[in-house]
Amino acid sequence: MAPTIIHSVLLFDGTSVHHDATVSFDSSTGLIISVSKEKSGFPQGATVIDGNGHTLLPGLIESHMHVHGLHLPEGSDENDILRSPLRSGVTTVCDMHSDLGAVNKWRDRVAEELKQAKAGSTSVSLSDLKTALLGATIAGGWPGPIVLGPNPTDELKAYVSTWPTLTEENAAEFVKKHKAEGADYIKLMQENCCSLALPTDSIPSATLELQTAVVKAAHAESLPVVGHATSLGSTEIVLNAGADGLTHTFIDQAPPQSIIDLYKKTNAFVIPTLVVLSSLTGEFQEDRDRFADIAFKRGVVDQGTRQNMIESLSLKAPEAKMEYAFETIRKLKQEGIDVVAGTDAVAGLKGTGIGPSLWHELEWYVKKCGFSIPEALTSATATPARRFGFGDRGVVAEGKRADLVLVKGNVTEKLQSLWEGEGIVGVWKQGFKASG
Repeated sequence: MAPTIIHSVLLFDGTSVHHDATVSFDSSTGLIISVSKEKSGFPQGATVIDGNGHTLLPGLIESHMHVHGLHLPEGSDENDILRSPLRSGVTTVCDMHSDLGAVNKWRDRVAEELKQAKAGSTSVSLSDLKTALLGATIAGGWPGPIVLGPNPTDELKAYVSTWPTLTEENAAEFVKKHKAEGADYIKLMQENCCSLALPTDSIPSATLELQTAVVKAAHAESLPVVGHATSLGSTEIVLNAGADGLTHTFIDQAPPQSIIDLYKKTNAFVIPTLVVLSSLTGEFQEDRDRFADIAFKRGVVDQGTRQNMIESLSLKAPEAKMEYAFETIRKLKQEGIDVVAGTDAVAGLKGTGIGPSLWHELEWYVKKCGFSIPEALTSATATPARRFGFGDRGVVAEGKRADLVLVKGNVTEKLQSLWEGEGIVGVWKQGFKASG
């Protein structure tokens, strides 16, 4: 196939800004051919796009979502679970707790779509998928209570009963099985409920010894480990166990210097998930309303998802608040801790929309957490690729995957260009143009 060439474009390559760049890529290999400043001499038959007045970015990476459809409202199109993020410029999503059946269903759909594109359909509609598969759950522990809810159905009870029951003795077996089934990383669950509208320690919580055993087993298999924690105490356990990153920040108290020091000591990263935490606390309703309207008007989500994005979980403990999260991320960022963009979006989870919630998350990094716009963009491109070991993506460079987003305007100076005005005018995954 002839290459696609975007010239005279402002390029954000994942870490740096380059003016008047030319990027050439090929769908037959799915790779970027070259990054240069050439403006002529393009191969005959190439698709040539004048990028003047536009910004070209690596495909965004949503580093915390869930691909299952447990909360999907009746009548919703489940294809939007991976279709809405691609429409939002998110070419890779990182699932953080879904069963093998759900994951394999999406793996098959993504692979079949790519096969059809190579056979001549020439377009794609679904984001790429990375996954932890099911997390390292314990009997009666998180996230069972939130999934089951106050009136669980027999079907939900049966589903939760299939989850792993981790012990120190079976940790290595759990990790080996997950690796064999294609897990890209391992997810810990550490929850004592003190940030939530549930009594503190009302559910079983994993021990430091168990979490350490899981981390040791995962690292022996060269798998990164991330951990759920919404309180300071739970965060300390995950960090002391040796995890590579946290999948939330905590909201139960202001960050003491000791937790900043522990992050620095362990070199762990953090996925803040400010969007879902604000839904949990019920704060910042105006922002939920705004991004829900934007996503709906741009045709990224349907009316049901728009309404879901407006609603909030409102399940916080009395003392929990978002300012603790903002302060923590500000301090961690100032100390050089890697921040990786993710939202914990789930189809049907109140306050979230897979895809557009990442826009919301990035805006808060800039407005609430002291990030420059390029730093925020790096948190959704080069940094997650580096920290999760996705060496083929996250940057625009020769030989990397042709996962690209073209936006009208200068996104590095005005982040809102991602969703305002003409917004995103082109998305490519492995060199194939995303369909509308």
